[in-house]
Amino acid sequence: MTNCIVCKNEIGLYLRVNNEGISFCSDECSEGAANSPDDRDHPYIDDYDAIRWEYIACTNLYDSEAGEEEIEALQERIESALDEFWEYTALEGGDGMFAREIYRYWQELEELGEKIRLGRDC
Repeated sequence: MTNCIVCKNEIGLYLRVNNEGISFCSDECSEGAANSPDDRDHPYIDDYDAIRWEYIACTNLYDSEAGEEEIEALQERIESALDEFWEYTALEGGDGMFAREIYRYWQELEELGEKIRLGRDC
């Protein structure tokens, strides 16, 4: 397991990276890191933030015991996110750190959607 370079806590669901590939456990640690690069002008930062938060939200919303309506709403949310960031699949993460992370989150969302579909098929 990897630990945050700022607080030394284990990095989990709220993982944040900067454009140098340094991992943090949260936005707060990323912002508080000494000499951390300013990523606000990076061309992929908005998409990285958006898909990262969609993944976190969908992961937190997933409950295998949820009702049909909640599961359908979550599936729609996942499909919407996958559609929105589809163009990053062509890059396969090959255009820098944020493209790599967007592609990874896209794959994670796709796996979560598949997990939900398989759970419903039982």
